[in-house]
Amino acid sequence: MNDVGREHNVSAPTMKTATIEAQMLDNLSSPLAIGTLQWGTTPVDNSIINPHGVISETDARGIVAKAMLAGVTVWDTAEGYGGGTSEKRLGRLLSPDQIVMTKFLPVPWRYSHACFEKAVRDSCKRLKLKTIPIYLLHSPIHWRPVEYWIEAAALCKQKGLLQAMGVSNCNADQVERAVAAGKKYGVDVVINQVHYSLLCYNSPALQEMEKACRRLGVKIVGFSPIGQGLLTDNLTEERWKSNRPAKMLRLQWGDIVPLRTCLRELAKKYNKSMAQIALNWCIRHDIVPLVGCRSVKQAEDSLGSVGWELDPKDVERLDKLALSKSTLQSPGWRRSIFVTLFGIVTIVCQTLDWLGYGMVKAASD
Repeated sequence: MNDVGREHNVSAPTMKTATIEAQMLDNLSSPLAIGTLQWGTTPVDNSIINPHGVISETDARGIVAKAMLAGVTVWDTAEGYGGGTSEKRLGRLLSPDQIVMTKFLPVPWRYSHACFEKAVRDSCKRLKLKTIPIYLLHSPIHWRPVEYWIEAAALCKQKGLLQAMGVSNCNADQVERAVAAGKKYGVDVVINQVHYSLLCYNSPALQEMEKACRRLGVKIVGFSPIGQGLLTDNLTEERWKSNRPAKMLRLQWGDIVPLRTCLRELAKKYNKSMAQIALNWCIRHDIVPLVGCRSVKQAEDSLGSVGWELDPKDVERLDKLALSKSTLQSPGWRRSIFVTLFGIVTIVCQTLDWLGYGMVKAASD
């Protein structure tokens, strides 16, 4: 344990790791991934994160069953989701053949390889895993460079705590640096998890990032593929006013009308929902859409996006109408503030969970 916090180089192993990388990428051929941001069980999750209330254990089990039956193999969580209570849920609900992605939150007060290893070990404990299949750097925003955390991941891989590494919210340059560091230290960087949807497709920053990922063999996992409701049938003027992505991307209602009109027409053509059209568009671009599910009904609707294909002409039509509002273009200071606030909320949730104030217990409904 004493060597973990040292500032030293980790030499790359002599054996090639292509087999592990191929295995990880093969597992990421899952039609889509299920996100569990709103699966936390603390009072904070009940009142702030999920305004509809904490998801019951019965609903969570139902979502897992539906998704696995449809061929989903990839699940996304993070130590910051419910202070780790989302991880705990997946730890008791998932079968061993499912692939879990979880994340390290690089808050300013975490500064060493030892901090990274402790986070990995804590996530392993909550997920009931000896080894985390894919461990992500939640954001590249930190006073330590991305290479430092890739080195920390390599140390953890040597100890059998993780198999492969991923990054999140990284632009083209950061992806290239992460992959280069992975090759140097001996850990595969296999995914970049970013906002990818019809709201940002034509952003130069996103397209540059996508080209880099294709060239380097890094799979893109796209979160907010339906804009947290902006690209669905259920969007109303009231919901528009409170939509967080609309505020973050500084969208005006008129910006999305042509796109939504096209989605509505295609939904009618294919007898699908607007959300299913938007998700299938992602899949047709070889993106693994990451969908958040709060109910079995939502899971069923999301799973209706697989098993069929949009016509190439319809994909091209949507491509032309797509917006260019990428979060990769957000200023660094804003993202730093968000990570810091997220870290504080995480500590609050962890404290509530430790005190026994969880809203859902393992055996409850």
